[in-house]
Amino acid sequence: MFSFILSRFLSPSKIAFFVLIALCGFLYLKNNALALENENLKLKSLHLNSQIDAFSNKLIEQNKAIDKLKLDLKPKEVLKEVLKVDKVFIKDKSCESELKAYKELFNILGDKP
Repeated sequence: MFSFILSRFLSPSKIAFFVLIALCGFLYLKNNALALENENLKLKSLHLNSQIDAFSNKLIEQNKAIDKLKLDLKPKEVLKEVLKVDKVFIKDKSCESELKAYKELFNILGDKP
């Protein structure tokens, strides 16, 4: 019934014209909204790229600092000759047995290759 009343007052060409104008208005508004969203996304992208660059620079600085702190490890030098303990001077007799045990231990360790 609504279409009958609408078609009686408006011709099909006028209806098509109004529909076309409404569609153009909708597309214009949608285009503006998408353009604003696009601008916001570009700004976010620039901001994130600048943060990534800053973090990359900080990471490079940290890696340089870590490289400066690295130790140059050299292989342990092996002693070519181990001297045996021949004589230990004892001040009193109380620790003579302990020193004797240490002397024997050092002599045993000195004999091993």
